Amino acid sequence: MNVGLALALFFTLGWMLMYTFRAESRSAALPFYSGRERLWVQFTPVFMFAHMSAACITITRAPVISAPSGVLGVATFVAAIAFWFWGRMMIGPLRVRRLPEEPPLRLRSDGAFGIVRHPLYFGYLLAASAPLLVVPRPFLLGTLGVCFVALAVRALQEERRLHAQLGTEYEAYCRSVRRLIPFVW
Repeated sequence: MNVGLALALFFTLGWMLMYTFRAESRSAALPFYSGRERLWVQFTPVFMFAHMSAACITITRAPVISAPSGVLGVATFVAAIAFWFWGRMMIGPLRVRRLPEEPPLRLRSDGAFGIVRHPLYFGYLLAASAPLLVVPRPFLLGTLGVCFVALAVRALQEERRLHAQLGTEYEAYCRSVRRLIPFVW
């Protein structure tokens, strides 16, 4: 097995882990979303899948992958999955999924939620950027940009819901913790 194929399989398995332990069942949650929100809930995973598929295909076809870029890509991906699981475990047990209408058991502003308001989305974004460290291609930067827009829209939609559910406590939290990219936005 060549290095490119091994990396593509590694990235695929990591995404399967995050998908298996996601915070909500999309099919059960869809009836709770408005029309526009439902659209983004359905298309965001499609964008992520398309980006990662293109990245994995590109990696497998790369003539040469340098050891430093491969190691950096793997390290970034592992860090992304670790951060994602850190945030996911703070939401609740891994096998328990919540519906959008269920307010959080409590507002978390510690741990991963003290670094960024949407640690799962940040984990997805960081994981999606890992292949670009292995094979930097302009078109992959473009598909990553589409993923960022989709996750940013989902973050804004979730925040509207959380504002309605948690009120002023959530507003204060929003003033102290960045939305999607730690220390930036």
